[in-house]
Amino acid sequence: MVKLVPIRAALPSNPAEFTTNPYDVISSSELAKLRELPKSMIHILLPEGGDYQKARETLQKYLSSGVLSMEGPALYLYSQSRGSFRQRGVIGGFSLKDYARGNIKRHEKTREKPLRDRIAHITATKADCGLVWLMIRSNSRLKGLLSEVEKGKPLFSFSKYGWENKMWKIPPETEREIIKIAGGNELYIADGHHRIASAYEYMKTKNEHGPWDYVMAYMANDDEVRVLPYNRVIRKLPMGFDGFLKKVSEHFEVTEGGSSPQRGEICMFNGKWYKLVPREAGKGPIGKLDVAMLQDKLLSPVLGIANPRTDPNIFFIGGEMGKEDLESYVTEMGNALVFSLYPTTTGEIEEIADKGMDMPPKSTWFDPKLLSGLVIYPLS
Repeated sequence: MVKLVPIRAALPSNPAEFTTNPYDVISSSELAKLRELPKSMIHILLPEGGDYQKARETLQKYLSSGVLSMEGPALYLYSQSRGSFRQRGVIGGFSLKDYARGNIKRHEKTREKPLRDRIAHITATKADCGLVWLMIRSNSRLKGLLSEVEKGKPLFSFSKYGWENKMWKIPPETEREIIKIAGGNELYIADGHHRIASAYEYMKTKNEHGPWDYVMAYMANDDEVRVLPYNRVIRKLPMGFDGFLKKVSEHFEVTEGGSSPQRGEICMFNGKWYKLVPREAGKGPIGKLDVAMLQDKLLSPVLGIANPRTDPNIFFIGGEMGKEDLESYVTEMGNALVFSLYPTTTGEIEEIADKGMDMPPKSTWFDPKLLSGLVIYPLS
């Protein structure tokens, strides 16, 4: 049900040096270090001063100097691995008309400010510079095809951010089969809602067909991706801790101990660990999510955090973190509370997307992140 096409793309000559994390997870300290590198994707993704016209000029300079080279139409297999875990997916062009029809399903709302920023970026650079991450329900035929491709020699093989990254060009006969598989399925946005929405808005400015009819994306089997917790940190308590705990106890059974929550549990640290179990389960596909129960039964009614996207008293931490890492946000950084959550599952994401509903903010952290700059999709 989704049209997939091979794309003409710019590939880096030195991906280990050139590629970066996605623009929205790069810290200020990493940004400063990356900008010291003369041949880095950062100068296209996040140019100094937010000058996206300069980003366009840098892209053209990299193409003319050999930092990037154009390759022609293909699908690519991209894998990341460490230890026993591996995720892999197909990079190509996915129809934005299918996004508009709802065959590529979202699970969260876009926000105006970041959407405007991404529209400005794609309009100035005339290129898709980051991967939209899509999921397909586990498909054994697709897995078999990808395993066959992996037997060949990769275009790239390098380490970055603690992960082994490999990319292969998919042979034409395999391309055709993968295109058929995509054409028979609906897809789900895992990560990149603002990237795909900005590509769609850019397409709508065009009066003819062209490469902008497609968005560059990565399609992975839903059982080959990893969703980690997206935990919450509270800067200050608006009341004494004893009074706070009393209010929490109205909606949760509170016991001491336990830093690793199971489904239906929330762990909380303020110098001591507590386990919170809702006295009444949430209702519906969203209400039953742990992130929703925390928001609806504690953050909003007890702490007054009605909008976690904008309230300055809360921030979010995702990724791989041990007990000591979580505790440090209180013991070393001086915050009041840390909430440790059980991760949302791909099945929950798909169920909510199928119903046309939106998950609470910061419900999912997909990891490892897909590198930016491994493939760039020029739209002109």
